[in-house]
Amino acid sequence: MLELSRNEQTQLEKLEKLWLINYKPLEHLPESNPCPLPKPKRAPRKRQINTTATTFQEQNVRDGEMHVDANTLDDNVDIVYRINIPRLRSHWSHRSLDLKIKAYMCKNNLIEPLISWELLDSIMELPLEEATALFQSLVDGVKQAA
Repeated sequence: MLELSRNEQTQLEKLEKLWLINYKPLEHLPESNPCPLPKPKRAPRKRQINTTATTFQEQNVRDGEMHVDANTLDDNVDIVYRINIPRLRSHWSHRSLDLKIKAYMCKNNLIEPLISWELLDSIMELPLEEATALFQSLVDGVKQAA
């Protein structure tokens, strides 16, 4: 700390008093905020890709859209596995892809591991029929490997 002489100390005290008179520090205090602060916005929820299964006979019934639990079916029954892809990116639109698979693929969850961001990017750029055909070819490859 700096040591001041007696004369410098008195001059400093006078300067402080003069500053308090001219500056008026009570006028420069911040105003209190009478309004409550706005609540912070919540982060948007991550959307999940929904999948459902229907049999070929029920595919034609679009009014009721009957859903079937694949675990109750035999392994070799052909089913339609619908994948709903929401608008996860701004340049995408909502899509539903109907894949023809065997019930055992749905029971053993062999389809969902195929879904990746690279696949979704390529599928969402294509028209619906081509996208379904591309995904169906991937599923057929898994079906042959299993």
